[in-house]
Amino acid sequence: MKNTVFIIIIYSVSLYSCSPSRDKMSGEIFKMESEIKTAQKIDSVAFMGLLSAYQNFSSKYPGDSMTPGFLFKAAGIAAGLNRGTQAIGLYKSVIDTYPDYRKIPECYFMEAFTYENTLGNIDKANVLYNEFLVRYPDHDLTDDALAAIKFPGKSPEEMLREFEKMRSDSVKEVTGK
Repeated sequence: MKNTVFIIIIYSVSLYSCSPSRDKMSGEIFKMESEIKTAQKIDSVAFMGLLSAYQNFSSKYPGDSMTPGFLFKAAGIAAGLNRGTQAIGLYKSVIDTYPDYRKIPECYFMEAFTYENTLGNIDKANVLYNEFLVRYPDHDLTDDALAAIKFPGKSPEEMLREFEKMRSDSVKEVTGK
């Protein structure tokens, strides 16, 4: 029995000492972020590595103050890499696990945005945009949510053309020309 306890203690110490520390992991993340920001071209492999690093840190340190921010960034990267389902799961994880995180409204909005623009599920996106509007009627993203509902699935260029057409039609009504 004494030998078993000793072996468990040695194993635990060696396992703990072999895993990277919080500071080392976060330092690597900050280094990766910096390298991506200064890169001359987009490197999807680097983004995948950063996505993985964010998730690894978050798994190892779920109670750390940096974790919700890392998960939020990971969700953004996943969406940018057309990994919509993964992005939505990450946004939901932040919402469910870190309800006091300062970017919870953005998580709700981005979940809807990802359904619309990455997964092409306009119906689900509209439900979530409406939920966002009920929860956060005075948020900076309110106008964006309203536009997304009014112009579902349209690119910014398509929306601009519609705005211009509406403006032109209004001018014609007023001037009769």
